[in-house]
Amino acid sequence: MHRYFWKILLILGLLWSFSLLSLAGAQTVTPDRQATNSPANRFGVNASAGRRPDILGFVIDLGARWMRVNYNLDGNPPDFKSFLDGGVNLVITMVNRDPSNIDTSYGTLGQWPNAGFPFKSKIAYQQRIKDSLTLLLPYLAQGRQIWVQCENEIGDVTQNPQSRYWRGTNEQYLAQLQAFNEAATSVNPSIPVVLTSFPSETLDAVIDPNNQRNAFAVQRVTMFLTQGQYDAVDLHFYGCVEDISTKAKWVKEHMSADKRWISTETSGPDSRCRSTQVSYNQNPTQFEQLQAQQVPARLSACVDNGGSVCLWFSLFDLANETDVFNHLGLMDGRVNPPRQKPAYSAFKTFVANHQ
Repeated sequence: MHRYFWKILLILGLLWSFSLLSLAGAQTVTPDRQATNSPANRFGVNASAGRRPDILGFVIDLGARWMRVNYNLDGNPPDFKSFLDGGVNLVITMVNRDPSNIDTSYGTLGQWPNAGFPFKSKIAYQQRIKDSLTLLLPYLAQGRQIWVQCENEIGDVTQNPQSRYWRGTNEQYLAQLQAFNEAATSVNPSIPVVLTSFPSETLDAVIDPNNQRNAFAVQRVTMFLTQGQYDAVDLHFYGCVEDISTKAKWVKEHMSADKRWISTETSGPDSRCRSTQVSYNQNPTQFEQLQAQQVPARLSACVDNGGSVCLWFSLFDLANETDVFNHLGLMDGRVNPPRQKPAYSAFKTFVANHQ
């Protein structure tokens, strides 16, 4: 009798130990997931194609917890795993430029080198997305966050024949978004799906009744916010710092309460803004000082108004854009090693102070 009694006690003790270990294992993931939702961990940078080998080192040095990386769905993705291994969360903007699966009714890849295209085969399109995300599933269990976006700043070619980032119609985009959402959620329902981004100029128009594009912009943005299948929307903030809160408020009022918003492109100064004191061409040194001043103002405006992710555009200066966008990076990558501009230090200090 005593022998069985002690065996029962031993079994109960082992079960109790296993239950404690299970709880401890579960807790190793939970705090990190919670932390990435706090204001201190919403900041990062837009790294565009993400191909430079030195990107991760700079992102870690900045204290950034997020990156946006673009993937053309052509079977040659950036090295997502290296960023995730480095402890960085990702917004992956997927643009359909798969040569074998694009509808060229409104142009070709050669004619529109920055555009996404409607798919020809929904099945092939969804499989490409599933294949990309399935490889990253282990990182979700480790507490990394992966958000996926369907296309960037789309336009409707029937309304704007020069639509730069989307060679299709609004209706084709909504169909593509639905297919995108189905594919992403089939891999893991916890992966947030991000609606296309709204350009800063579009947001300027929706908040200004006197803007000649107001009625058109309001109708178009409202259509996407109410008809699209998504979890979050992407707002691009250039223009004036002082307008960011009004733009965020307008969007929140026009989408359902369960939706979130992020900004994968927040940057300045913008020479088109009425309060910008100097352009890059007028005085590069003064412009860079003004940029450094705007880093904390713009990032604060993003997070204080409810942005779930707030990314500076961009990590490096661009080379083939207009001057409005070419000089907004935290670093000048034309020299080796890249020159850290005053905005680099401003970003790093801001993030350190918001831990």
